[in-house]
Amino acid sequence: MRIFKDREEAGKLLGEFLKSINFDKENTIILAIPRGGVPVAYQVAKTLNIPFLLVIVKKLAPLSDPEAAFGAIAPDGTVYVDEYLMRYMGVKEEELEIVKEKALSEINRRIKDYLKNKEPDVKGKDVIIIDDGIATGYTAMVAGMYAKKKGAKRVYLAVPVCPTDAINRVRNVFDDVFCLHQVEAIFFAVGSYYQDFHQLTDEEMLRYIQA
Repeated sequence: MRIFKDREEAGKLLGEFLKSINFDKENTIILAIPRGGVPVAYQVAKTLNIPFLLVIVKKLAPLSDPEAAFGAIAPDGTVYVDEYLMRYMGVKEEELEIVKEKALSEINRRIKDYLKNKEPDVKGKDVIIIDDGIATGYTAMVAGMYAKKKGAKRVYLAVPVCPTDAINRVRNVFDDVFCLHQVEAIFFAVGSYYQDFHQLTDEEMLRYIQA
């Protein structure tokens, strides 16, 4: 079942896979979704010789179950919500507003800590959004919507692993989607495809950014 040793190996393989794509390297920037997307993006950036920065987005989940996402939100309040799933989880509008507020507060903290309050300038650039994989695709979609609102010319998604049913969903946002390993699966967890899928610490992540 497991395909990748760790996120670094996944990033190296994804970078090699993306070499055949004719990106305009002078005008392209990689945006990594922290934390898991950072080691992947670091290796892709090295392979393609394209700089990488962070895009801070946060999933939206019921207050009672922080792991069960029904959407995601970006720093400017750009939001994607699967309304059917939200209703199925019993989340009412009042709870949605609280969840969004909490998520934005965490996003602002991370922008301060990780980016020193400077969000990436993507105006007129081609942008490659990178994560360690997508399950629902909500955070990736919101990152793509956010980059387009900030004036990005073209926005791509590149991930090591994803379920095939999520590809059609994310295609609505991105100009193109590159997934190294597509999986036909009803129940999909990104971590199942990694031997080492530990939660990155802030210290680990910042080491990649400094490097």
